[in-house]
Amino acid sequence: MSLSKSSPASNKTFQWWDESDVDTSVRQGLKLQELFLTQSKYQKIGIYEHEELGRVLTLDDIVQTTQADEFVYHEMLAHVPLLGLPHKTARHSEEQSDEESSHEKFSVLIIGGGDGGTLREVLRHDFVERVVMVEIDETVVNVSKEYLQINGDYNDPRVELIIGDGAAYVEAAKENSFDVVLVDSGDPVGPGEILFNEAFCQNVSNSLKPNGIMCRHLCIPAYQKEIFKKGMANMNAVYPKTEIFHAAVPTYIGGDMAFVIGHKQQDQTCVQAQAQISGRYYNECLHSASFALPTWWADIL
Repeated sequence: MSLSKSSPASNKTFQWWDESDVDTSVRQGLKLQELFLTQSKYQKIGIYEHEELGRVLTLDDIVQTTQADEFVYHEMLAHVPLLGLPHKTARHSEEQSDEESSHEKFSVLIIGGGDGGTLREVLRHDFVERVVMVEIDETVVNVSKEYLQINGDYNDPRVELIIGDGAAYVEAAKENSFDVVLVDSGDPVGPGEILFNEAFCQNVSNSLKPNGIMCRHLCIPAYQKEIFKKGMANMNAVYPKTEIFHAAVPTYIGGDMAFVIGHKQQDQTCVQAQAQISGRYYNECLHSASFALPTWWADIL
């Protein structure tokens, strides 16, 4: 599907653009050139050019990702839970033996993630045999493929892309369907609001296998304390064990983003990487270090 620009880019100059998140009293300004702007059935979608950040995706005038630092968020959302969940050594090198590469195959569900970056990182793992990605807005998928080009391979035989409601999907999903569920949503506004409530967390838990885990972001605690607190309360109400980690994403207002993993088993932990892989941001040492939290985060909770 080819998408037309809202108007010729040559006629658009770089102009100051303000992001004002409804959940904060802080505003971020970026000097952007508009490349594409449309209103889908669900939200306003924008693609802009920035001299330092490259292409920028916005939904309802809130920055979702940029080409310059998207890898931070996507690598951490994918690799920390996938490599932290106890399993046999994954094979990431042809030099490893078949015995070394033996591994229980994982089934992964991605809720949201229309830009395709989380899918790209999940597909790096050969122990992932099935990935279901459920994105509500097909326009986000198509726009991102054309303008951002950071997505994983939707034609990979392991991938099933479903254009639909992620909350409805997990509510109807069979029990014991997935090893890992990754929730790659925006802030709890618009179509993403339902993905933060307790009922959704419970439905995700029901879809997980006995040793399964759920991972999602909980926004920026510096400016979104209530989302952080409520999000953790909802996760703790469902999962017997939760673990918080964090990553510095420069584009997001406040920078230091919180992530949480919910375990169905109390005795599990994802703090230590069970296999090695290196990204542009993620590495084995950073994996463990990301679970060391600022003291004031504990004070918020």
